[in-house]
Amino acid sequence: MQPPPPITRALLIACTVLLFAAQIPALAAVLYQWLALHPVLSGQFWPWQVLTYAFVHVNVLNWLFNMMMLYYFGAQLEEIWGERRFIQFLLACALTAAATYLLLSLLTMLFGMLVPLIDASGVGLGMLVAFGILFPQRRIQLFFVLEVTMRNAVWIFLAIDVFLMLGDFSSGTGAWIRDVAQFGGALGGYLMILYWRWRPPSFKRKKPSHIRRVH
Repeated sequence: MQPPPPITRALLIACTVLLFAAQIPALAAVLYQWLALHPVLSGQFWPWQVLTYAFVHVNVLNWLFNMMMLYYFGAQLEEIWGERRFIQFLLACALTAAATYLLLSLLTMLFGMLVPLIDASGVGLGMLVAFGILFPQRRIQLFFVLEVTMRNAVWIFLAIDVFLMLGDFSSGTGAWIRDVAQFGGALGGYLMILYWRWRPPSFKRKKPSHIRRVH
């Protein structure tokens, strides 16, 4: 198994360290208060939270899924784009997801529901969308069982997120805004790809012919 490139490796380490810290109740409370993204009018919002929320994972399954997305898709995107472009892409996904959450949280606060945003699901979905655009016909093993093209995998994951969002919406807890924020991250990744469409990033290696331009 090939080691991931520098940025991907640093993110994997940071998220893993914070996951272990979150298993300690006292530290979990601190992480949740200072690093999770809180609504602007909650009195607990700080500007750095628009980025730090993506590093905080409490649920092990969410962490595992996001780290698999980062290791598989993120590592390859970093190799293709280089560190600078990869960081720009991650920032676009994280900030768009954060902006989506902050806008929707203003509505939920009217009903007294404050649901802080955590984990890198929006960034992971953005990487998935980017990979599906760059390599639409590449085949992967979905959930290690079903072989599908990347294009179909993107639609399947988006459909799953819609299903989860509807379930959270019907629960009345306000947790659905975190699901919608994931779509914000996907949108950020898609918009970044469009921005680069006619200004493709410089490749570290010889650029394969099938990804000369994003369509």
